[in-house]
Amino acid sequence: MRLAFCKWLALVSLVLFIGFTQFANPAVAATSDSATGLIDDAAQVITETVAKSAEPGLRGQHPKGHGDVWAEFTVESNLPEDLKVGVFQQPGKTFPAWIRFSNAREKDDTKKGAHGMAIKLMGVEGEKILPDEKDEKTQDFILLDHPVFFLRNAQDSAVFFNALAQSSGQPPLKQFFFASVNPLKWHTREFQTLLAMRKKITSPLNTQYWSTTPYQLGSTAIKFSAKPTGAQTAPAISKTENYLHTALVEQLKTQDASFDFLIQRQTDPVKMPIDDATVEWSEKESPLQKVATIRIPRQVFDSREQAKFGENLSFTPWHSLPEHAPLGSINAARKIIYQTLSEKRHQEQNTAVQEPTVQSFTPDLVSADDRAS
Repeated sequence: MRLAFCKWLALVSLVLFIGFTQFANPAVAATSDSATGLIDDAAQVITETVAKSAEPGLRGQHPKGHGDVWAEFTVESNLPEDLKVGVFQQPGKTFPAWIRFSNAREKDDTKKGAHGMAIKLMGVEGEKILPDEKDEKTQDFILLDHPVFFLRNAQDSAVFFNALAQSSGQPPLKQFFFASVNPLKWHTREFQTLLAMRKKITSPLNTQYWSTTPYQLGSTAIKFSAKPTGAQTAPAISKTENYLHTALVEQLKTQDASFDFLIQRQTDPVKMPIDDATVEWSEKESPLQKVATIRIPRQVFDSREQAKFGENLSFTPWHSLPEHAPLGSINAARKIIYQTLSEKRHQEQNTAVQEPTVQSFTPDLVSADDRAS
């Protein structure tokens, strides 16, 4: 039980980064000096914790990848005017994309864990948020296979990681989850959510993913999700420690895959808080709305060259147009964490941090003739 819980806590340091501050306007964060200091302190603690647990040359977040696949991201042709923002401003436009599927921390696919889907669009015009990458033409969307996170806000996140550091990497049960003698002050819901985040899946292509944290869409706060569609079916394969990679390889040999890319608007700042990530935004109050289709064509992606290319890719929600800016204090911490860990990893690999273009790598797509045969 203790070993399993240690893995849960390890996954936390790699899936974290959900953040919140109080909003005067639901899509514009107002960060005070004290909040900025808290963000910096939390980012430092989290970065140090993740760096210590990461293997040299591997990602600090989601180190085990199942595959980096080529995709197409096509904006819906009939969007309402108020959604024609950022990458969605041209109805019907298709962006080429790379998608990385991964485990948050667990090395063995047969064990319960959290799973990620990181999307990188290319050919995206417009100045980006990060000053050093303002002229790049990419837009990232980062998702997890659970709709909520287990930490409420930036303050809880800072307390949790300080507790984790003080407990020498052991589960901070007494330091955080059950720190008080008063049960009313226990972080019971956070503990239950952490348990619920750990699950088994049949295939990365048959799983729904969520942004977990809110983002900007023009002047609106939203969350987003990628939901599998179509007739894709997981192949019957042995459940080995790497079966999710095998499932991805086998599925894309014989069938295309697709996802609906959906957004959910914040319609009630009380029922859909920005500053409590443990609260799921009700789909009854605000139904998910399709804004794009993700198509992953049949392909062979498991070559050594493509694996190397994929490992050199960096994903962060801050690879973004201002119209899709991440919202909240922990998302602000992610800005520091992701950049620091990416630079460290690329230094260890002796490679440059560089955003891809359409010409950076040619995917091995299965042709119509090959499909027929």
